[in-house]
Amino acid sequence: MKIKIICGIMNPDWEHLEYQKMYIDGEKSISIYPLCECPEDAIIGRDLISCVEISELMERAYNAGLNKESFEVMVLNDD
Repeated sequence: MKIKIICGIMNPDWEHLEYQKMYIDGEKSISIYPLCECPEDAIIGRDLISCVEISELMERAYNAGLNKESFEVMVLNDD
């Protein structure tokens, strides 16, 4: 399982708030970013990751381990 996490700055005018995107085996999995503009969207399953989504990611990692896949994590800055 190859995980790539890209970290970046949303907009310099927004106090340099960070966002992150995670890709698993080349596929976009989750995105996390500030909800300053639309705090009403900060609900589980809409713009916040849910426990169900987290458990699905955990299951993928567990199954990768059962299949003896390597586990690689790469963190990059989105410059």
